Amino acid sequence: MSQLKLVALDTEDLEIISAHVQDAVTKVGDLSYTAKEKRFLVPLNRFVWENGTRIFRQHNERRQSVLHFD
Repeated sequence: MSQLKLVALDTEDLEIISAHVQDAVTKVGDLSYTAKEKRFLVPLNRFVWENGTRIFRQHNERRQSVLHFD
């Protein structure tokens, strides 16, 4: 399993990250903020778009991911 790591430094980068998490799901109770690091964490189960996956296949893949804002 390959790990996808993305960083947004500008608006165009943020659009790419947005596309990768567009169908992600999370629970409100899993959101967290670490005051010491000033980091907001959003754990996600996101749909794997980068493998060329087509929607409505029998074995669609989701991966546990973390989106964070510093």
